[in-house]
Amino acid sequence: MKLKVVITLLILLTCCLMDIRADDLPGREIWLPESEVKDRFYSYLIGLIQADTCGVLLASDLERVLNDYRGKTSIPFETIKDIRRECDGGEGGREISVSFREELKTPVPYSILGYHPGSVTASPTVRFIEYGIPAKTLRWSRNQAVELTEIHVFAICEGWAVVDIHAWLDKLLGGMLDDTRLVVMALFKCNGDWHGLAAGYDPSGDGRSGIFNFNQNKILFPTPRELRMLGPYFRNFVTRVKRVRVPMPPEDKWTTVGSADYRGNLATKAYPQP
Repeated sequence: MKLKVVITLLILLTCCLMDIRADDLPGREIWLPESEVKDRFYSYLIGLIQADTCGVLLASDLERVLNDYRGKTSIPFETIKDIRRECDGGEGGREISVSFREELKTPVPYSILGYHPGSVTASPTVRFIEYGIPAKTLRWSRNQAVELTEIHVFAICEGWAVVDIHAWLDKLLGGMLDDTRLVVMALFKCNGDWHGLAAGYDPSGDGRSGIFNFNQNKILFPTPRELRMLGPYFRNFVTRVKRVRVPMPPEDKWTTVGSADYRGNLATKAYPQP
């Protein structure tokens, strides 16, 4: 398992969790304490998703609600235009759309090995289908398993998002860090801590994923051994179980390595390598 796209998670998951108008926003009573989630922005956002609220949040609402907490968050929320969350989405899931002020291009807000490794690019609007899973046990070795609870899965169904890693860092770390197109994000609790995951594919079609620990407020690099199966699991959940057709980024934003037939397979509902 390699770590790449958790940065996209930190920007787009931010958007997926914002979903109601400011006049109706819950107060600090829903915020998680800093002992659980260090970043005050995410503390509030996770509280919102736990409340399962739906509707529309405009940029002005977001600015007003979070204006006093800029020093306690690394997320550039001023890039967001509006977020919409529909609770009557198809197939039992929620539908979320995120609109940016323009095509998103922002530096990676968190560091890996002391460096900010690149940038995140996304279409002006990205739409997700959200699925809830109460709990899941995943075996990562013959005699050991990891327990996940309060799971929220976000599958891209319209638009695109890409992590562009700086060439020198990509070369230095080789397969441990690559440019990645995003397919799925997830929010869950593991060992008592809130985690975020982002997973997708590199230009050659190999699976890539990364995990962020909200309690430690950092990217887990390298990915802990017991969590390395989570990227394949969530990619498989989206492409094979739910059979979501994840769009490819435009050619000027993403170059796929391989034959035309192989490139076509990358955009199908059930890409064969989760």
